[in-house]
Formats: sequence, C-alpha cells, structure tokens
Amino acid sequence: MSLSGKKWIWPDLNSEKANELSHEMECPPALARLLLKRGIENPVQARAFLYPAADQLYSPWLMRGMEEAVERLMQAIRSDEKIVIHGDYDADGITASVIMVEALQQLGARVDYFLPSRFDEGYGLHKDPLQQFKSEGASLVVTVDCGINAEAEVAFASEIGLDMIITDHHQPLEQVSSAVAVINPLQKNCPYPYKELSGAGVAFKLASALMEKAEEPFPAHLLDLAALGTAADVVPLVDENRIIVSLGLEVLRSFKRLGFKALAEAVGLEPERVSSAALSFIIAPAVNAAGRMGEALPAAKLLLEKDTGHAAQLAESLHQANQTRRSTEQSILKEAEQGAHEQLDTGDPRVLTLASENWHHGVIGIVASRLVEKFNRPVAMIALENGEGRGSARSIPGFDITAALSDSSVLLERFGGHEQAAGFTVTQENIGQLRESLGRYASANLEQEMLKPSLYIDVELSAEDIDFDLVESLEQLQPYGTGNPRPLFGSRQWQVISWRLVGSDQKHLKLKVQKDGRTLDPIFFSGAEHLEKLQQGRKVDLAYRLKNGFFRNQKTLDLEIKDISYSDSSDFNGLEVIDMRGWHDRTAKAKEIIEGEQKKCILFAATRSRAERIISRVNRERTPYVLTSGAMSGSFDCPDNSGILVLYDLPLHQNILKKVFTNGLNKDSAKVILLYNDQDQEQNCRLTEVSLPSEEVLEQIIALILQRDQEKDQLILPDLTEKHLDFKPAKNFWERTQKIYSEIGLLEQGCLTKNAEEIMNNWPDCLNSSPAYLETFELLESCEEFQRLLLDAPPQEIAAYFYNL
Repeated sequence: MSLSGKKWIWPDLNSEKANELSHEMECPPALARLLLKRGIENPVQARAFLYPAADQLYSPWLMRGMEEAVERLMQAIRSDEKIVIHGDYDADGITASVIMVEALQQLGARVDYFLPSRFDEGYGLHKDPLQQFKSEGASLVVTVDCGINAEAEVAFASEIGLDMIITDHHQPLEQVSSAVAVINPLQKNCPYPYKELSGAGVAFKLASALMEKAEEPFPAHLLDLAALGTAADVVPLVDENRIIVSLGLEVLRSFKRLGFKALAEAVGLEPERVSSAALSFIIAPAVNAAGRMGEALPAAKLLLEKDTGHAAQLAESLHQANQTRRSTEQSILKEAEQGAHEQLDTGDPRVLTLASENWHHGVIGIVASRLVEKFNRPVAMIALENGEGRGSARSIPGFDITAALSDSSVLLERFGGHEQAAGFTVTQENIGQLRESLGRYASANLEQEMLKPSLYIDVELSAEDIDFDLVESLEQLQPYGTGNPRPLFGSRQWQVISWRLVGSDQKHLKLKVQKDGRTLDPIFFSGAEHLEKLQQGRKVDLAYRLKNGFFRNQKTLDLEIKDISYSDSSDFNGLEVIDMRGWHDRTAKAKEIIEGEQKKCILFAATRSRAERIISRVNRERTPYVLTSGAMSGSFDCPDNSGILVLYDLPLHQNILKKVFTNGLNKDSAKVILLYNDQDQEQNCRLTEVSLPSEEVLEQIIALILQRDQEKDQLILPDLTEKHLDFKPAKNFWERTQKIYSEIGLLEQGCLTKNAEEIMNNWPDCLNSSPAYLETFELLESCEEFQRLLLDAPPQEIAAYFYNL
C-alpha cells in the first residue's frame, strides 16, 4: 500500500503497438502509450484527437426533434412572436441561455430570458413563471439545460397557450408529449452519435442549425460560451465535447466578449493562462457563484454586456460572491466531514446521506464532491429550511446516483441528474427513510471492492523518459477534464535522498530523489502529513504529474507528486523485509539471493518438488535449508548460522513461519525476502482443499455415503467417495472428515447412525456442534487472512507482523 493508503493500478499496454503508433505519429513513445490508454489505436484516431477542428463536429440535424424545433423558431421569428428562453442557475444553464439569446437576436427575433432562483423557484420548470410568460405576451418558450422530466408543467403550458421546445441533456425519466419539440441526445430513438453533451452543448447545436437554416455563417463566436458550459458541467471532455472546448478556448482567449475579459481581469487571469483547467476552476466557479449565493441573473448579464464599465462592475460582484462561496464552502465541509466520520464510526454506510439546517444549499454540491474524493463513496447532502430539504448527490465511477434516487422516488418531491451527479428535493420527515433506501440500493448495486480507493497510473516512465520533449507533447492532449484527465505517470525504484517542508504554512513536501544517475526535485502538495513515513535511502515508487515550470526566468521540469509507495524494503527492530513480490523471474532471483548472501539461507517453497527445482540451479556449496507447507504438521529445526529467509512461495499459515522465528532465526537481525505473487494463493487453495474439508465437500461426501449405504455397500470412506471428488484428498483430510462426522452423530465406530438422515435435515447448523469442524473452519479463515496480509500489506507492516510472531 502507498502513503495515502490507495491501491496502485499500473498500466498493462502493448508496448509493440505503442512503438508503432509512436513511429507513425513521430511522437514520444510515452505519448503513444497515453493515446492507447485513452482508446486511440491508430494514426487517424490520434490526429482527430490531437488536432480537433470544426469540421469534426456532427451535423445538428442528426438530433431527433431538431427540424421541428428550428421550424417553430423560424416561424416565431417571421411572425415577430415573443420567445422566452428558460434556463438554469448554474454555469451550464446560464451559458446555454446566453447562447440561445444571442443566436435568436442575431436572426432578428424578439427574445427574452428567464433564470430561476435557486432560493425561490428552485431547479426546473414551474407553473407560476410559465403563467407569467403568457401574461407578458410570450407564445413560445425554449428550455435549456432543463425540462426533460417536466411533463406536468409542459402540459400546463400547452393548456394556457404556450408552445414549448425542450432542450436538455439530463437523463429522461418520462416522455414530454405536450412539447412542440424535444431535443436531447439521450431521448429514445435519437440517432445523434454522441450522447454526453452539456446543456450549453445542446443549445449550441440548436443555434448552429438555426444559422444554417437562415443561411448565416457557422456561429463560432458562441463557442466560448459552449466551452464554459461544457467544462463547468463536468461532462466527459472527449469526442464532440473535446472539440467544443478546444475551439471555444481559442475564441475565449481573444477576450472579444467583454464579460469574459472583465471577469479575467477581476480574478487576475492572463489570456495565455486560459485553459480547460482555468475554465473549470477559475472562470466557472465565479459564474456559478451568482446562482449559488444569490441570483444567476448578474452572470447572464455579464456575458451579454456590451459596456466595458458595466461589465467590470458585474465581474467584480461575481468575484466577491465567489470569495464568499469559498468561505461558506469550507465551513460546511468541516461540519460535513465530522458527520461523515460519525456515520462511518457507527457502521459502514455505502452512501453517506447528511443533512443540516446550517448549510447553504447553493454550495452543498461542491462539498459533496469533496466528500466523495475523501471517503470514496457516494454522498447525498441535504440543506434543510422550514421542513424542506434541497439535496445534491455525487457519486463514484460505476454507481449511478440518479438511478439510486429513482429507486427512492416515492420519498422525493422531485429529482434529476446524471450518473455521477444529481439534485433532489425531500421533506425533512423522509430523510431517515431516504438514507435507509439509498443504503439498500447501494448494498445491492455497489460492490464493496468499489469503495476501496485506487490510484490508476496512465503510463509508467523510466528515468530517461522524463524530459522537456514529453512535457511539450502533452500539451496536445489538452483540454483536460472528465474522460481526459491530466496524465498520471508512475516511476519505480527512486531512492529518497532528502526532503524539506515548504510553503507559507509548511504543508508541502519538496523532495530530492535519484535513479540511474538522474536527480529530480518533485513537490508533494499537502504532503506534510506523510513526513514521519519518509526514510532516507529508501527506494520508492512515484505517482506524479508533469508540467513545464519557471524559476528565476529559467524553464524547469516540474513533477507534482500525487502519491508515494515504498518499493523495496522495511526494517522493524532489526528485522528487514525486502519486497520483491511479483518479481518477473523469481527462480533466477532466488538463485541470485541464495548464492549472494554470506549467511546460510532458508528457502520456503510450497512443496518439496518446487524447492528441488530451485536447489538444482544453485551452487552446491550454497544449498539452502528447505521449509515447506508440511511444517504445519511437522517439526523444523532452524540452523544457528542462518539469517535469511526467502519466501519463494506464499506460506499457507503463520504457524509455518512461527517455527522459523521461534527456533533459531534471530529476528533482531534477520532478513526476509518476499518473492511470491498473487497466483500463489490459487496453489494454496488447492493445498488447503486436499487437507481441510469445507462445508460444501462434507455435504457432498455424506450425500454419497447415504446413497451407497441404502444400497447396502460396504462403508469404506475414502474408497467410497474419493473417485467422485475432483481432487485427491490427503490422509489427514479423511481423518478430519471422519472425526467431524462422528462429533455431529453421523458416524459411530465407522458406521452410519440410524438418525443420520434426521441430522442431515439440520445441515449445516449441526456442524457447529463439532469442535473438529470449528477448528477446521477457523484454520481456513486464518489461512486466508494471513495470505491476504502477505499479499496486500506494505513491507513495513509485514516486518512488524513477522517480528511479533
């Protein structure tokens, strides 16, 4: 395990295929391996990915409902009807609204827009605003980023004479049959090839179709808005989303839109620093802050603003709102973390459902995301006010949180969202039931293994792979985001030379590491918590990100560490454990160790035949002492001059090694070398199978005995049943089996008792009356627990365990 406690998953890629792609693309092999990891397997796909262009965008006419929507809008423009754009209060909904407003204004439409208040109307369509639109003379309403599950409200609009065009990207849960047109790539029978557009992306497709219909140029000037909405909504930045954001960033960097220019100045963002990360973490939070902390209208006004002075005022107000949001968020996060720990201390909830009257519901979604990162499980946070709770839910990969809410829909007032994020409304009295309901759904649909945090390495780099050419080539992978994250690299076996704390709060670690004559100075942000775990001279594996940096006007190669894992050895009170688990050629390594050590070695192998295979390759003068799994039932006298134990195979049980550590091996100066791997556990399972009868095998054997006894055959246990088993049991297997049957009353003096069938009716509970079975069951469990420790634990934990045997 690593310093963070995460399990590292190293990549397994076809190096030959990567070399071919590297040669064809004339790019560094590491970049080729990254492309393969992202599913890009040939030069055609690679060029499309690395060089996104407008001609790669799909035709908007492929989207179901597009023709009907465009025709109705063009009719409204020709007839000078009043059109209202109904948006949402987040950055995606705001930018989608502005896209439609500007596109329709360009075509001469009479258009207005409406953004609901998070605090008054809440998310989605509501009847009161629709009635107001009608009373103010509107005849057509276009929703953006909402409305796909609002059949009742759309039907109401139809009743009062309002035509509705629904554009949305959320998961449809019902059919909106009363709308004039519905545009959503996720709706049934929609042939659009890409399904993961944001609300702003869908709005941009409608704007593109309108321009094409009106024989106007492609609306490239709206791509900055579409890019912001896409990046802010955390949809995958692949396929068409990647193209939208990439092209939109080019438009945004020109700062032709006064609103973006003013906002960049307010937050101190230079044009050259405008990236997908800046969109997601600097610009989007400021735009979102309006709707989170108050009303979304100022953000829309900023993006539509044509006056420089007014734009500066609006931008400054959004910046201040975002500062307030950050402070509020930190306060809520602290309280929510405490609540999460309390739930985890009293049980193991697969979904953390938290509620409070002290929380601002405008920021609980952000906090929920932070909790998911920390606890690696889905989180539902609820802000209570006057008996009503407004909730935000976030999830982990592989668990559909909207489906979980749908399963609990009878407890909710309303809900909607995606697989990874959702919003909902619930009454205070239903929160307890909701917590239980989400827990039941997660128990059935969320495997325990998914809750264990993992760190996925994209590409493994050697020391010589790390250079400026690679870092510069990585720029082609941008924009980064969900589905195309910044690459995480891994490098093995770096020696720790030194480290120091840096930063104004001394929370960051600056390290110096060496390998193959190369010295690097990576930084581990917030790594001070791991300070006591570092040991000079130890070899470690590094998980890190790469980027270009500057120091004193000099270009630098910056490594940002995400995790560290010890990779070689650990010492506990003089007992050293050297970790070579999974070594590619452990037989050759065992030979090297045995012949290279001054002290006599003890070699543990699962069987004598496996040990002999190694010994046959070793210099006769260095022949090791041999220990096998048979030591559990036999004796082993450890020679006095031995100090090295080589675990070539995975031991079955601690008792095997206990004999070594208690009979001569000086644990205060001994060395234990781990050479086994995960596959050894399969071999051990076969060994325990032939020695320790399981509940299932005991039932199988007695069923055969009962059948043959009825035919009045002679009762000879091994001969009677062994040929029916798919393994050959050992002698002690039959001794244990006969003892268990005798203790539960099935056998008496080798014969079946008269009440055998009655005893079998109480199977398997009857086994609890057999001390031999309970001993066998406990032995099986302890074997599995011991082996999992040796396979999964870090070297320092194994060293401490061995020392205390």
